[in-house]
Amino acid sequence: MIWRYPDLRQPVVALLGPRQSGKTTMLRSLSQGCGSTVVHAHLDFHETPLDPVSAAALVAFQMMRGWDTLRRSPVFHRFALGLLALNENLEPDRARATDQIKGLIQQYTRGTRRGRFAARLEEAVDATMDVVATGALSPLVQGQAREVVTAVRDRARPVIGSLLQSTARWGLRDALRWHVGIPEAEAAGSLDALIRLSSASRSAAVGPLLAAFLADAKDQAERHPALRSGCSCELPPEYAGRAARHDHAWVLFVDGAQTPAGRRFLAALVAARMRNEQNERGSGAAADPLIVLAACDQWQPEWTTRWCEPWRTTPLPDTPQRRVPLLTRATRTSWTRQDEAGAGPDPASAAHYWYPVWLDPMSEERASYLTDDSTSLAAPVAASVVHALTGGHWGAALALQEQRESTPPDADAAVRDRPLPAAVDAGGRPLWSRALEAALPEGLAAPAPGRTTPPPAVLAAAYLADMRTADDPRVPPDIADLPRSLELLRRNLWVSTFFHRPSRIREVGWGDADRPAVLHPWLSRCALTALSAAAPADAADGAAGERGDPWHEVFTRQGQALASLAATRNGSGRGVAREEQQLFYDLALGAFAPVAETLAGRFDRDHRAWVRLLDYLASAPCRLVHEHSAQEAYAVLLAGIEETGRDVVAVATAKLLALLWLYNDPLTERSRRWDAQIEEGFERLAHNSRLLDVSALQQAGALFA
Repeated sequence: MIWRYPDLRQPVVALLGPRQSGKTTMLRSLSQGCGSTVVHAHLDFHETPLDPVSAAALVAFQMMRGWDTLRRSPVFHRFALGLLALNENLEPDRARATDQIKGLIQQYTRGTRRGRFAARLEEAVDATMDVVATGALSPLVQGQAREVVTAVRDRARPVIGSLLQSTARWGLRDALRWHVGIPEAEAAGSLDALIRLSSASRSAAVGPLLAAFLADAKDQAERHPALRSGCSCELPPEYAGRAARHDHAWVLFVDGAQTPAGRRFLAALVAARMRNEQNERGSGAAADPLIVLAACDQWQPEWTTRWCEPWRTTPLPDTPQRRVPLLTRATRTSWTRQDEAGAGPDPASAAHYWYPVWLDPMSEERASYLTDDSTSLAAPVAASVVHALTGGHWGAALALQEQRESTPPDADAAVRDRPLPAAVDAGGRPLWSRALEAALPEGLAAPAPGRTTPPPAVLAAAYLADMRTADDPRVPPDIADLPRSLELLRRNLWVSTFFHRPSRIREVGWGDADRPAVLHPWLSRCALTALSAAAPADAADGAAGERGDPWHEVFTRQGQALASLAATRNGSGRGVAREEQQLFYDLALGAFAPVAETLAGRFDRDHRAWVRLLDYLASAPCRLVHEHSAQEAYAVLLAGIEETGRDVVAVATAKLLALLWLYNDPLTERSRRWDAQIEEGFERLAHNSRLLDVSALQQAGALFA
């Protein structure tokens, strides 16, 4: 994306990811990687909410530094002249206003490289004439000749200065002509065009000034191409030889793009690029070199005309929508494909210039620093657990690190053995409460510890725990504020297909089916931990049991609300889908033995469909892991299962369901012993099957070998 070839348009890349996912860190890393090789600048609208004109001025100032790949530092004459005129208070008299503009141009010219050279040359000529008239050569000039030389010197001095500065102004002729050609000038002269710009309001001047900024960048890139000797690019083998001859795009890093100031600036920049392309017809006529990388933690509706929302599994039919790629897989070819014939309507729309990409989550290797044995917590946490729990989210990983480092070394076993989301700080506040407060978008309240009634954010997390609700356009009306909660979570990028963590057997049962959109695992785990820790409604009366328990009430009510909405893509399978969804909610409510028995009863129908159902049921929320370790939860689930006289299929099914259900919890560390038990369970089922085709069971078992 940084490589640039002539006449190629540059995109405005929207780097997507939820709040605190590492976008700012990525921008800083890329900025450091550009070094002094790639012309770049950085704007942070979180810290400095500038208006579009001031932001463009700051970008121009940052880019006017020295670069190893450029013989000369970039200049922005068009933009500077327009900015000078805009900031000048002109006299109401036309003649005086014209003199003011001339004075501004003269003053600006003296500050340019040519102007400074002309000033030095003027001083040298002046000094030479002084030498002739009064210096070392003066004895050679006597009498009337001395008077003539002195008079010539006094008269020639302002003329020579004016001529030299006029020569310097030739460097601004293209900039002045550009202001003549803009629509706002109405074909007036250069001075009248600047006077007209000076009398415009600041909002009306945004378009011409940003268009001037982009035109300056284009002019600089064309007249002063980068030096290949100063390039530090690592060239892949396929780009050796002639293909290695390339130029670099100019990069603008924008943080806080979703803020009001950031949105105004980027909208104005895109409008200026569209304006230049409309005024300069022809292929690549207005192709400026500026590529924008903007960190966004909100989805913008205007992108939907060309890009599929991250929470939608498939693009809308009969539309030019395409999937948003990962940043590491984003290519120019993918973006320019929209320029092909029939790729989409209205190529002059603002959406045509945007290129949304998804920030790759932090890798497991980068999360490994949290597993250091030197931390105060007695038992280190495996990198795989940290990565699964945080979903590669930077803010979540840092929150875990801070929590583990703050655990006192003399803490008792009850404190040390708490699941990470339930760990408390020095003030007794659990980590899940702090995490939800930091992550939830504005408009969704975080649950308070000990609260009885779950807030809408927790109800939305429980609803999204069922992967089959991802694409269902019908929302149960009796779940409080569910449509609004889902809309806020989606718009703020906390619901996405990128967050789905497929199990090892998913491909066996589901094939190449699209990944469902799910809630981010960190947010989901914290919300479900809050639901599990919520106090029962009748706790004050000393009552016990499921009645009044928030976990039981939420999933019971949700299962009942979804009963009429259960559906599959095949209309003839509505009854089957409803039965499977009911099993999902029965398992979430803790009815493990009946669900395992029902699953075993379906074993000899279709093994691939059976593996798909097993994978779906194993994704149900498990409350046991909020109260016990994985080993303890496994023992609770299988207590007495082999002593009940069940056959081999029923016992193997129960063991597989228990192991895979617990494996889906992010706090369960993968172990070779559990893998061997899962592999053995699939082998036993394959040996005891009544069907000839057991390939699905064999494939599933081989994944754990």
